[in-house]
Amino acid sequence: TEERARLDISARGLWGPFQKTMFDVRIFHPNADTYKNRDIKSVYSQHENVKKRDYEQRVIQVEKCSFTPHVYSTSGGMAPQAQAFHKRIAELIAERTNEEYRDVISIMRTKLSFALLKSVLVSVRGSRGKSSHKREIPISEISFNLIPDGLTGDFTFS
Repeated sequence: TEERARLDISARGLWGPFQKTMFDVRIFHPNADTYKNRDIKSVYSQHENVKKRDYEQRVIQVEKCSFTPHVYSTSGGMAPQAQAFHKRIAELIAERTNEEYRDVISIMRTKLSFALLKSVLVSVRGSRGKSSHKREIPISEISFNLIPDGLTGDFTFS
């Protein structure tokens, strides 16, 4: 990657006191034709590995900090390193605010779900700014696929 490439987020004190960590975010649609015949875990792993290949070595050597890729799907799922990030942030917030961890992580996941949903809607509908041309898509042609086929019942997040 380019030496002057910029990452999306940086933070201090997440993984260790005063340790700087940089993050880069990727959001993908798991029901796209590209991923149709692939296991979701392998797709998350692929995206994490691409981010690591593109940024990790430079971040460690040039920036002298750690790197954590953030990979999310439009259906609300997240890759293992993004899950570890959310758990750690929730632990830190719960500790500093004297809140229950389960309440903090629940609020974080709810906000993330709405943020992902908003990004999907903006990509489908477009932004609210002026458009040079408007293309109407019938609602019947839009595939939201927020819950993959075959999944029903109660879901718990670890």
